Amino acid sequence: MESRVPMEQDPNSKAEQALPPTPKGQATRERMLDAATEVFGQRGYEATRVVDINTKAGVSHGLFYRHFKDKAEILVAVLDRMNAQLRHTSGREVGEDGAVTLAQLERRNIQFFREYSQNRKLLRVAREVAARNDEIEFREMWLKIRNRYVGRTHRWFDQLVASGEIPPLDDAAMVAAGLSALTEQLAYVEIGLAVDDPDAATIERLGRSCALIWYRTIRGATA
Repeated sequence: MESRVPMEQDPNSKAEQALPPTPKGQATRERMLDAATEVFGQRGYEATRVVDINTKAGVSHGLFYRHFKDKAEILVAVLDRMNAQLRHTSGREVGEDGAVTLAQLERRNIQFFREYSQNRKLLRVAREVAARNDEIEFREMWLKIRNRYVGRTHRWFDQLVASGEIPPLDDAAMVAAGLSALTEQLAYVEIGLAVDDPDAATIERLGRSCALIWYRTIRGATA
């Protein structure tokens, strides 16, 4: 396990992190995130060292610490970027749609599982790190990222109820959390833990099944 030795860190890292990023600095950061994505996916969290990420990205040890505190922080940044893409893929944004159809949910869920499949090794690593007792800070950051997605889904439900598109939900917040957890667990077990990459038929089957659960849950008796 990689030790976090204070002397490895750049003493000016906090001050430099507070400065607005330059285009060059942002490009370097993105290159480091790309490298971390690949290394974590190949090696897992435990075996990955900061030097492995630096070598892959072609950056110095000191430059790493200008952007990130440790390997846990860069993993969070990688996941934050990935989740932004997954949220965009799912399309559950407030004000986006005034109607809910099964076909719409199928399309979104199939695309979600497809994106998950493309990043399945990294997402599996993140979930396993979040369960570790010695990574409480990482778990809190990971849950914060996840809760942003759940919050968006909750607000989407509220909008649909307000417009009369779906019947009132007894506890919209818990429904949003439950459906999100169901989708995540299904993806983790059926895709994340799979020995081989899932084929297109499996992804479509998962997406359609998950969409049906979402549809019947939020539509209630009208489904």
